Amino acid sequence: MKTKFIYILSILLFYTASLEASKVVVSKDIGFDSEDNTAFLQIALQETSADTIVIDNVGMDWITGPLRVERNDITIVFEAGVVVRALPDAFDIFESLFRITEKSNIRMLGYGASLIMNKQEYIDLADSEFRHGILLQSATNIRIEGLTILDTGGDGILITRSFLPNSMKNYCENVFIKNCRFSNNYRQGMSITSAKNLTILNCEFSDTKGTLPEDGIDFEPDDQAERLENILVKDCRIFNNFGNALQFALLNLDDKSIDVSIDIENTYMANNHDPSNTFAFAEIAATDNGANGVDGYVNFKNCFIESSEWTAVYVSKTVESYDMNFTDCVFKDVSNNPIALNNPIFLEVTNYYDPVPRFGGLHFTNCAIIYDEDIPFFNLIENAPTSEGLGNVTGNFFIFNPNDAGFNTGQNPENVDITYEYFESISKAEISLTANQLEYLEEDVFIQYQFSSSETQDYPIALTFEYDGDARYALDYDIGRGFAIIPSNTTSIIDTLEILQDTILEGAESLFIGGLDDDCVQFTSNNSLLLFISDMILSSTQDHDVEHSFGLFPNPASSHFLLTGDLKGHSIEIINVLGHSQKVFNEIEASQLIDVSDLNSGLYFVKITNLNDDVVEIHQLVKQ
Repeated sequence: MKTKFIYILSILLFYTASLEASKVVVSKDIGFDSEDNTAFLQIALQETSADTIVIDNVGMDWITGPLRVERNDITIVFEAGVVVRALPDAFDIFESLFRITEKSNIRMLGYGASLIMNKQEYIDLADSEFRHGILLQSATNIRIEGLTILDTGGDGILITRSFLPNSMKNYCENVFIKNCRFSNNYRQGMSITSAKNLTILNCEFSDTKGTLPEDGIDFEPDDQAERLENILVKDCRIFNNFGNALQFALLNLDDKSIDVSIDIENTYMANNHDPSNTFAFAEIAATDNGANGVDGYVNFKNCFIESSEWTAVYVSKTVESYDMNFTDCVFKDVSNNPIALNNPIFLEVTNYYDPVPRFGGLHFTNCAIIYDEDIPFFNLIENAPTSEGLGNVTGNFFIFNPNDAGFNTGQNPENVDITYEYFESISKAEISLTANQLEYLEEDVFIQYQFSSSETQDYPIALTFEYDGDARYALDYDIGRGFAIIPSNTTSIIDTLEILQDTILEGAESLFIGGLDDDCVQFTSNNSLLLFISDMILSSTQDHDVEHSFGLFPNPASSHFLLTGDLKGHSIEIINVLGHSQKVFNEIEASQLIDVSDLNSGLYFVKITNLNDDVVEIHQLVKQ
């Protein structure tokens, strides 16, 4: 078997050395093996000169050992339905499925594709936490979209520094991750140790379980020189992880480190943490080094935490380190487990043995907390022998609780100003769901719809909704966050979904958006929308620079138009903007006069196909 492998490898190296195409389809241009594709894939990622590598859908898994992207300026396309699966017994403790080290300008596009490793194998080895789905080390200008990453022996993605000798940079820079799903990974959904200009959009992190910390996303630099600079997490969903939804373990940064700058926006967190995890029982956990922590900020805006047994926000950091700011956030149905010190917001002194500064540095603006337990919504543990107490905390809250439990700021607070409005119960907000446009073309950028409240409230309103229909989640439109927050003193909010483009001719696809009633929200008769998305291949603007084989005139047409050219053996179909067929003409012999007098005025598409049902041309037609 080894001899065969070496022989195949030598032949392929000879072949690919002369390959100059701009695109390589791996199975066709290099090879495919149902048992082991490591050599074929590694040649594509290292030896070819093509700027696009297509891992095509061959109807079988691409089974492979560890892979390294060894080139700059490359796009890796995983076709829909592709599964890249880790070869059993092929991954040493520090090997990842894909590794990108000190490379730049790499795109990995995988809508409808999956990267899957062998989690149970690594559990049985009892040595795993570094076998990642994708490992980025001091990589620059990286874009990853659409992939589902499952069952790794470490993180779905680790974003970190290079450990190569004489490395010029100790952080990843300009990384963009969108519409990816991370599920059932062993250590984290994603770990970030050192990054500058990192954006994470419309991603889903769930069911992390195996070895600590087991978070959705863990921000945890390894040393003082690393950084967390200009990071945005937006429109994400983080749920059912055995650790925290978000952990900011900034123990290894100090006041000489580059300031942290992290924004978390419009992100959903639910049912994270498990009692088997020995770390903080909270949805969000934040710490520093306990003495001279790193400066900067972590901001939360329009975030929603619900359905949690545990604390919403746990913080153990000094007032002299980074600030944490929460604006128009809603914490609903939290702190359900009646154990001690499981308050919705909980702070802890940073050291019980050595003198340290005050702990705190939190600011809450128009945040709502909805819970049932008879405990303070804000509580702490202080330790007078080592710290003077709580400091630098401000906040205005709206508290919904059968018990007016209040808050606790300790014996000697400084610069602490907390106010709240108390409500014994919450009145259901009446919400309507509307949209100005119900029909979209795939080339449109966003679907827009609006949630409106019948009354203005002083507090933010969180509502949830679901998606359904023919249009495919995370293939025809973004991974949606499934919730919206109408900010305080506002009556409505416009929500959006980005339309994802493909090249499949599918006709119009439906997208159903339905509001969900709960204890806080009651949708009115306008509780759902039925939208339609039509294919870009049917609706794209005609490129007038392209030379066409067939002519169409007059255009616009009132009653008839003439198709000219050698139409023998072709078929003609007229399609409306929703992708619905209006007229079909088969076995055309020559130029064809087409009657459209019975069609309504508007835009149509004239599709011409050959005997093999290949689409030859598509023309736009305006019917007057």
